[in-house]
Amino acid sequence: MLSTPSRSAVTSFAAFLALSIAWMATIPLFAGPDEPANFIKAAAVVRGELVGESIPPSVSTSFWSTYVDIDPRFGTAQLVPWCFVGQPQTPACDAPLETLSPVEPARTDMGRYPPFGFVPAGVGTFFGPSDWGVRGARLTLALACCGLLALAAELLRRRDRSLVPLLAAATPGVIFLSSVTSPSGLEVTAAIAAWSALWLGIDERWKRTSTFVTFIGTASLLVVTRPAGIVSLAVMAAVALMADARPWFDAFRRRWHHPVVLVSACAVSLIWYVAVYSHNTGVDLDVESRVSDVGTIVSRSLADLPRLIGESIGNFGWLDTPSPAFVVWGFVAIVAGLGWRTVRTSNLRRRAALAIAVVGVPMWHLALNINYQDLLGTFGAQGRHLTPLIVGIPLAATMHRRTALVDSMLTTIILFFHAWCVLAALRRYATGSVGDDLFGFVRQPEWTPPLGIGLTLLVIAVTHVVAWLALRPARATPRSSVGG
Repeated sequence: MLSTPSRSAVTSFAAFLALSIAWMATIPLFAGPDEPANFIKAAAVVRGELVGESIPPSVSTSFWSTYVDIDPRFGTAQLVPWCFVGQPQTPACDAPLETLSPVEPARTDMGRYPPFGFVPAGVGTFFGPSDWGVRGARLTLALACCGLLALAAELLRRRDRSLVPLLAAATPGVIFLSSVTSPSGLEVTAAIAAWSALWLGIDERWKRTSTFVTFIGTASLLVVTRPAGIVSLAVMAAVALMADARPWFDAFRRRWHHPVVLVSACAVSLIWYVAVYSHNTGVDLDVESRVSDVGTIVSRSLADLPRLIGESIGNFGWLDTPSPAFVVWGFVAIVAGLGWRTVRTSNLRRRAALAIAVVGVPMWHLALNINYQDLLGTFGAQGRHLTPLIVGIPLAATMHRRTALVDSMLTTIILFFHAWCVLAALRRYATGSVGDDLFGFVRQPEWTPPLGIGLTLLVIAVTHVVAWLALRPARATPRSSVGG
């Protein structure tokens, strides 16, 4: 028999995996952002091809594209999704990989990205260059991401903390990215686990080894997954120092051998960024739309920030399937409520630490757009690029919020939001985003997922019930939802 802590960890993992299964059963293959390129990169990494042969940079191939020396049939992934990607009014289509013929060597636009974030999905590609290989890549990545979310949940449960801040951070967009072939899923879930440990560590004055080790391990994974993780780590460090510097330094001094892992991860990430990722970024592309005025970049970035927050909550595909507006406002309201209670129950230094986490989001957005203008002449920042910082804001509530009677209601609302987003994505791919008939896709779908509409709807219902049963508070007490 499993012990109570082990059983709790298993149920948390099952809950998040159930939500991922709902997405995997619903959306067509390669509906994830850049999923063809990510799939090819993942297949190459686990076969020892970490970078590949350079391709001259251009507007279409960007700076990071390479040819990889693997079975060219993997490259047919680049041929699949263009019949519906970028065309939100058009239903999805099926083009099984095994029916397509390669037209060039396997090419990936992610060739110079760090390999570490592609390893989990790469394991699933051993099913081969077929639709089963794509599904395998999605599944193995989902297992890794759900494991990280379960780790965060277990950390909170062992300290009798509410899971509501975690569920507010693990938005439908986060679960979606964890269910398609995308290193962003691993990056964001690692950030969620790291932020959870960070805020708990601040509240515990870094006295618990398990909290410190969890932070070091997940922050290291965040950093090696993408060089931008160093920025997230810098914000986390600033937050910890502002909240209470002495325990932070004491923890690093007492457990010096653990931070060595984090320092090594930063070194590896920086070396990769300088030696590999930045190989072509000195090329100046001739782009007429380039904006050089910093004031213009600032004003446009700030005006665009609300849209990116909505994308972080969920934009399911190639930025053509946004979350319903009421879901976006619902999550904003929940996060605002958590933030308000955190401010009210915190001392001045912790309020300042939360302010750093909040201000870090628009500052990073601005830095991204300046970089995109310098390289590509575009405003290219997306919600998923900001999410590793955004998730830190609701998770600050874990410092004080304990399990309360209201948690069952909030868990139900959040999972309802999630289910509605899955249905919205199913409608978009079944019939396209056309008309006002909300449930017309059930009667007359133009595209159907592999299980068919009826069985897919059943899967969506069952997986969300499973998640609710596993994530609802194990016990709720009438005491206040905030505590020491």
